[in-house]
Amino acid sequence: MNFYRRSDFTPDDERLLAAYDQEILAQLGPDFRFPVRMRDWELRRVLAATAGLKPGARILDTGAFNTYLGLHLARLPAQVTVSDLLWARAWKSALRRVGLAPAKRTEIGYLAWHRTMRQHGLAVRNIDLTRINLPDASFDCIISLSVIEHIPAIEQALAEMYRVLAPGGRLLITTDCSREPVPFAAGVRYFSETELEQLFAPYPVTSPRNHPDFSPVNWCYGGKLAVVTSFVEITKPH
Repeated sequence: MNFYRRSDFTPDDERLLAAYDQEILAQLGPDFRFPVRMRDWELRRVLAATAGLKPGARILDTGAFNTYLGLHLARLPAQVTVSDLLWARAWKSALRRVGLAPAKRTEIGYLAWHRTMRQHGLAVRNIDLTRINLPDASFDCIISLSVIEHIPAIEQALAEMYRVLAPGGRLLITTDCSREPVPFAAGVRYFSETELEQLFAPYPVTSPRNHPDFSPVNWCYGGKLAVVTSFVEITKPH
């Protein structure tokens, strides 16, 4: 596991992410008014990890609603599937549209997002990560960017993602870490370092290892919560 430290996030990283923004906006058009990324260091780690994928690699981007990483991945080129609990996302988006749920200025409407993904050649699938209705070894790379903390049955989701990962494939996960574990409530939880170690102990973790530094400069969410971000790469043996 690799934990975010502000000192490791360089000006080169900032420039690469700015180039990513320009690449995505070039595809979305000049009038697009929503953020194209909500994470920095985590996204940078995923971009680096996917840069060397072979052409035609089969990629699954999970929890992908209201995100645009799939547009970048499709230009590698790769066979990209973006997934989420689509019916739930569509229903919540409809409620927002008619004023029965709070509006989010950072969230595009579901139908507009779905249409954009399809227009750029991405497969869009409803996938519950705790029971993935696909054969073993379906993907060469699976990305779970700030997703697992929102899944109650996290051990089951990890087992399923690993099952559909091809031998030699990589599972790329980011999540949040706090000094003390915060149990799942209101759709989210925060893992302690010990919990993360236990969670990933059954899997062949290949990402660099360090320990979290909970100095305020490293806190995510704009320094409002005492949590830091972690990146985990799992490589499935051949």
